[in-house]
Amino acid sequence: MSAAVESPVSAAELERRATAHQKEILAANVRLTSGPTSRLQLQSIAPTGFKGDRLTGAHVTFTYTVDPSDCNSWGSIHGGCVFTIFNVAGKIATAVVAPGARNIVSSDLTTNYLAPVMAASTATVRIECLKTTRSIGFLRGTVTDANGAVCYISVQNVSFDIA
Repeated sequence: MSAAVESPVSAAELERRATAHQKEILAANVRLTSGPTSRLQLQSIAPTGFKGDRLTGAHVTFTYTVDPSDCNSWGSIHGGCVFTIFNVAGKIATAVVAPGARNIVSSDLTTNYLAPVMAASTATVRIECLKTTRSIGFLRGTVTDANGAVCYISVQNVSFDIA
């Protein structure tokens, strides 16, 4: 069995990247995304790959408390809100893996809805940045309910510039 490889990037630096990008998204103050974006609470960042001293992949985990304003008439989180959560979490995960990434935009985001997450519950959002190139990130994610059941899945590609 091989020993765990220590990240060449500190946990504090990874958290700083995530927090800074979430603040940048909130600063844009887009009315429809500010509420969901502000309720994403970073829980953990787990590096999954390295090339030399560069991070090449990571799992980023958030919790999200579903507000009634996020819900449809059946009391479950609205599909557009789920889409927004994956969009924002994917951008944050990309910023963690690709330092200096800016103007991060989703070029493709597919979301599948398997089961509802109800108002006032807490969901877990997991995004994995599988790989980044010089200007594209490849991600996949899940939203699970309080019991750990997978409710939504996504596959996402993002484009970005490097500062």
